[in-house]
Amino acid sequence: MSKIVEKLKHNFSHYIRSEITEHELKRIESFKDHAEMYDYLGSRFLIWEDKFKQSVTPDLTGGYTFFKGGRLCPLKNILIKHLKTNAKNKAAIIWVGSDGTQSVYTYQSLYSEVVKCSAALIKLGIKKGDRVLIHLPNTPELIILMLACSSIGAVHVLYHASYSAESLAGRIANCKPSIVVTSDESVTGGHVNMKEKLDNALHKSEHNPKYCIIVSRTGKRVHMKPLRDLWYHDLISDEVHTDASELKLEPMNADDTMFMLYTSTAMGEPHALTYSYGGFLLWAYMSYLMMFDKKETDTYWCTADISWVTGHSYIVYGPLMSGQTVLVFEDTVNIENAKDFFDICRKYSVNKLYTTPSALRSLMNASQKKNIFLDLPAIEMVASGGEKMPAEVLEWTSAKLCSNRAVIFDIYSLTEAGGAIFSSLAGYSDIEYGTVGKHLPGVPAVLLDKTSKHVIDTINTQGEIVLNAPFAPLAKSVHGQPGLFEKIYWKKNAHSKPYFSTGDGGAVRQQL
Repeated sequence: MSKIVEKLKHNFSHYIRSEITEHELKRIESFKDHAEMYDYLGSRFLIWEDKFKQSVTPDLTGGYTFFKGGRLCPLKNILIKHLKTNAKNKAAIIWVGSDGTQSVYTYQSLYSEVVKCSAALIKLGIKKGDRVLIHLPNTPELIILMLACSSIGAVHVLYHASYSAESLAGRIANCKPSIVVTSDESVTGGHVNMKEKLDNALHKSEHNPKYCIIVSRTGKRVHMKPLRDLWYHDLISDEVHTDASELKLEPMNADDTMFMLYTSTAMGEPHALTYSYGGFLLWAYMSYLMMFDKKETDTYWCTADISWVTGHSYIVYGPLMSGQTVLVFEDTVNIENAKDFFDICRKYSVNKLYTTPSALRSLMNASQKKNIFLDLPAIEMVASGGEKMPAEVLEWTSAKLCSNRAVIFDIYSLTEAGGAIFSSLAGYSDIEYGTVGKHLPGVPAVLLDKTSKHVIDTINTQGEIVLNAPFAPLAKSVHGQPGLFEKIYWKKNAHSKPYFSTGDGGAVRQQL
């Protein structure tokens, strides 16, 4: 074991938790009855308008419904709860564009923008259950639209800004949105005419939305189809919406569909998975607190794209529910913009970073090959996900990027699970570099023998990672294809009990 890894383990074990304490983590892990656990978690982490009557309800198909009978107002859980605290005028979003443009939204101003956007969507006739497809780069308007949709019960469907007109046309035809949102241009990786891409997609699509909302990113002149195409800034500056306190907050059922995400994982071709309010919001919030242990002085930066599940859970919903200051960068971190990365971290005192080994390797290469590097004394926590971190990247990150001061750990996330399911927790669990650690408290993960369908309890034996008990944030269905989700993901073990198949494999290491 190198001295750097020894120091990392020391930092990890001696980290002092300030949010979800060691005592509470042990309590969550101690529950043997899953209904009792979700009774506790639902009451502890969510604000209810009508308390749920049953925390876990088995479905005939093998899945589960959570918090049946419960109703909650998403905005109360995400933003409003902070407006009567010291976080009211705290920075919620610090946004940095690819071209250096910067803006800051406090919790109060973000709430005001979300309410205006919500009122505008309602004025356009959007109602609960309607789908809004958002094809934007990582901009503030993307976050505002997500929160506005959630607040009125509209289902947001994010689609990555880099994808082609042909693939966008297919998603529009599949989810049949009432509104599609894009920008005039994208400036990540060069200027891309996003509006022209949307027009091409709509020409190819079998479905035409009632409205297209265009966010002015660069001010480029674009073709606007009368009656259908609307500028975002015109929409929210309408005098009807200038008073941001007038939106009536309608509670959502905990099991209503909150959003959809397209994924091809385990299904061969892309399909839209659906996620519900209660389960997703609960896990985004509590898993964020477990892994990143919010402190009032944090500036947290997740370098993922918001359109991925990691972006949903750990850029938008989890951190904002926690009252964090979240830094959002419009571009991906790479060797070409490494100087921007260091400048941003320095300027905003970023102290918690969630990124990928590829991004860290780009920073390492920029430092070693281009002499682009700044010491970042504020960084105290680095989480990595998406792939295994090579030993040389781990040691460079610790020794050079963080001067051996930080806690570093891996996260294993699953799109179908709505976020992270495996991660070591600083100041609580053991860590073994080269692994993703244990499953998070509350995650019913086990290894199953692929042939016998029995649970594997021996060391270093490969098996399939499955969830063998209720887990609230799991996706609920494939949009428009009843029964397909259950057919693909829900199986029976050797005792004929249902389990959720992740499709991934692993083994238990002796050290854990």
